[in-house]
Amino acid sequence: MLPRRTLGLALWLLPILALVNVAVLVWSLGAIDLAKRLVAPHLLALAGVLVFVPMLANALRLAVASRFLGLDLGIGGSLRVITGTILANSVTPSAVGGMPIKVLFLIGEGIEVRRAVSLISFQAAEDALSLFGLATLAATLTGFALIDVVGADPELAQRAGQSLRGGAVILAGALAAFAVVGALARAGILSLRVRAVLDGLWRRVRRSLAMVARDWGALLRRGKAVALLSLGIAVVQWSVRFSIAGLVLGAFGTAWQPAQFWLLQYLVQSISSVVPSPGGVGGAEAGFLLLFAPFVEPAVLLPAMSLWRLLFFYLPLVGAAMIFFALRRNRRDRPVPRPHGASVPAE
Repeated sequence: MLPRRTLGLALWLLPILALVNVAVLVWSLGAIDLAKRLVAPHLLALAGVLVFVPMLANALRLAVASRFLGLDLGIGGSLRVITGTILANSVTPSAVGGMPIKVLFLIGEGIEVRRAVSLISFQAAEDALSLFGLATLAATLTGFALIDVVGADPELAQRAGQSLRGGAVILAGALAAFAVVGALARAGILSLRVRAVLDGLWRRVRRSLAMVARDWGALLRRGKAVALLSLGIAVVQWSVRFSIAGLVLGAFGTAWQPAQFWLLQYLVQSISSVVPSPGGVGGAEAGFLLLFAPFVEPAVLLPAMSLWRLLFFYLPLVGAAMIFFALRRNRRDRPVPRPHGASVPAE
């Protein structure tokens, strides 16, 4: 974990960097005559409001799960975790993922690491279920038209195949590394000190997994209503999050295809998430131009992409910075919380 002073300095710089990015993007839009192209500007206003729904919904889900586990996080602490994660993700490579960062922010709120893993695992399962269900529904409603689009574009199919192969290679390499280390430890080749460190690490991992398993057992036994509520919020979160591109295109007069555009934005986000650049910069823009090109007029595509990126990424980033530092300032004079749930798992 970063030292407190370094982390504090980094967090103070994040909103400044975000505002610089916003300024650059707005300046780049100056060469485009939006007044002649926009036919439904009220849809942009609607999108500008809806972009904050996923952030608030995510914080609400975290507050609900932490309350179930008996952790004193609350909606304020949940908002600090979510907004802090958004800020940190904006300056770290997207391929790193938000989960480790979110765990660090949960620890900063006084949540014991094993309970933080339980909270993250709850959200990961809800995200997987909701996204799979929404993507299946969208693909069904569109008649799986994107399969034909991908098949007709050899470059797109090749890039998708490369991404899948790259992920498979990384996963296989990680599993192979674990297997080699385990085999060396069992064979007694490693030194006693190294084996002691590995044994201690493995014991901590087993204890953490046991606590996570107990938390999941408690959720399945007496938390079904909580799980359904949180899953419903997750469905709203992801439905709204990937509908922004459709609203932006509708503002430019493009025929609105909600299921098609939702699925396309989901694919754009999937592409940008594996791009090793801060916030997926470059990958998101390229993915949008590549995937939406067959469905959008060429004259509309570039300005629509710019406005979508401004609304989808930069506007929530500025909002997250304002919320995070407002909540952080209110918390500054409070005593540092001690870890919650360090020894008593949910039953």
